[in-house]
Parts: sequence; C-alpha cells; structure tokens
Amino acid sequence: MSEAAAGRELVALPRAAVLMLWTAAYLRGDLGPDDAAQMSYGVGRSGASGEGEDLFTWMTQLRRLPLAQLRLVLPAPGRVAGLVGPPAAIGPAIDAEQAVVVTGAGIADHTLIPVTSQLADGNRPAHAVSWLKVPAPVGAQVPPPTGAGGAREELLHALRRAAEGSVELDLVPEEPVEPARIPPTWISTALPRHLEASSAHLLVLASRTLLLTRGEIEEGHGHTVHLAEALARRGLLDELHDAARGALVEVVDAIVTAETG
Repeated sequence: MSEAAAGRELVALPRAAVLMLWTAAYLRGDLGPDDAAQMSYGVGRSGASGEGEDLFTWMTQLRRLPLAQLRLVLPAPGRVAGLVGPPAAIGPAIDAEQAVVVTGAGIADHTLIPVTSQLADGNRPAHAVSWLKVPAPVGAQVPPPTGAGGAREELLHALRRAAEGSVELDLVPEEPVEPARIPPTWISTALPRHLEASSAHLLVLASRTLLLTRGEIEEGHGHTVHLAEALARRGLLDELHDAARGALVEVVDAIVTAETG
C-alpha cells in the first residue's frame, strides 16, 4: 500500500469511479500524476496490463482540454443514458458496467473504459486492467446531469423503506462488503484526504448498497417461497439498486466537478 493510502479505511468502488477520484486529486494538486495513476489501480491483486491507455499520459493530457470535465456513467443493457458513443464505446461500457465520459468546454472528447482480465497467479487470483480510450463523435454534446442533488435523499428513503417493511433483506451497508461480493470490475481504494466527511459517507453507503443489492438480485429468490413475497422482495431490491447507482454517480460527479470546474 502506498503512503497516500496508508492508515485509511478501504472502500470498494467501480474502477472508473476510483480513477475519477484520484484524477481529481491530481488536478487539485494533492499529488503528482505518477502517484495518482498508481492509486487509480486500487489496493489488492490488480494492476496495469501494459496495454491500452497509459493513465499518467491520460491525466496530464487532461490539462490541455479547455474546461475539462469528467462524468461517471454506470450503464446496463437498455440503460445507456450518459454515454455519447460511438458503438465502439457503448458495447465495452455496458460489459464493464461503467465508463468515464470526458468533455472539453461541454463537447464530448472521448470515453474511457476499464477492461479487466484474469491472470493465473498460483492459487491467488489476479486481475490485469487496461483502459480503452474511444474518441467521441465530432461535436457530440453531453447533456447536463439528470439528478438535481436529491440522490442522497432517495437512497436514504429507500433504505428506510427496506428497514421498516415486512420483506426481509440481508443487507447491512454499515459494514464492509465481503471480498467475495466485489467483482473484478470494482477495486478497493483509500479515499483521497481532501474529501468532505459527508461525501465520503455517501460514497461508502451508496457503493456498499449497490454491491449488496447486486449480489441479492443475482442470487434470485433466496429463501423466499411465495411468489408474492418474491416479487415484493425483487421490487425492493431494484429500488435500492437504482437509488444506490444514482447516489454513487451523483456524489462522484460532484466531487470531481468541484476539483476540476
């Protein structure tokens, strides 16, 4: 673990979000591009593949863009709002379930997508990451964020509903997520030191809820026997999942905009 991460709690986040947070720290002047690039690969059995976009070069080139801004997108099949194309970016972004859209003066410049592959390393799994950079269509504009700053309240409301409802969910976002629930497209990271406590708390709450609900949805009905209960449980999980996704995107974008705007 590097000196920038030493002594701090680790948080699991999408790799694109980790890259954005440490890029913002670099643009703020908290650390150099070499350290920021290293921190962007997170903590754990993961590292650069040696292919694709070099993060050091990518970060330093951002300073050449007029009014550069970064936008986090967490797409899913049928939900690609925020992506700007071309098709060469849409497919990989959906596969990775994440992307960074980079703009200059409000015009889309390119999309950056993490591509993760598993490597054999004895009995311990390791993952190599490359970053795919896809230029945006000429003149493509990025619409303003759809959120109006209410994603935190929506997430808290959904969590209260889940806690007070009759449907039992095995979700405890107050505790760290088990490593087995963290997919290769995510990575654990320390948070940059300059983050406000409220932003850091929302990052942790949203990311843990997103991971936990993802796992529950993938596992299906679990111990549920009755169809009505299964449908109610799935509806609640979907609501929590969507609220957590919106909150995570909103807080990451707000943090980065404050540093790069």
